[in-house]
Amino acid sequence: MSEFEVKLSGFQEIGSLEKDLITNDCLKFCERNNRKLKNIEFIELRLKEHQKTGTRRKFSVRSSLGFSGTVLSSKAFDWKLIKAIDSSLKKMESEINRKFVGKLQGKNKLKARKMNRLLE
Repeated sequence: MSEFEVKLSGFQEIGSLEKDLITNDCLKFCERNNRKLKNIEFIELRLKEHQKTGTRRKFSVRSSLGFSGTVLSSKAFDWKLIKAIDSSLKKMESEINRKFVGKLQGKNKLKARKMNRLLE
């Protein structure tokens, strides 16, 4: 199991319990996607608060994932902090699947077709 660096910025007003939950979610995300990408170095979450006038606050989360010299990023907005973080990580995971895993599956399909033709 590799060590991943989790960077949180803009989380000064958030309690330590919530920070621990967010860090654990990020580590689980990195472990799950390290099988697909290999060599994940860090994940960074940046938090901003918008529309603080009333009792509610809107959160903006920008996440960055660094691996093998490449950086992927995504962003999400929501009224609930945990939901904004989850949707940002889901967007990043779908981008990983679209950019990297889809190409690998396409290559495997071509190999399977060639093997089927040879066996016929």
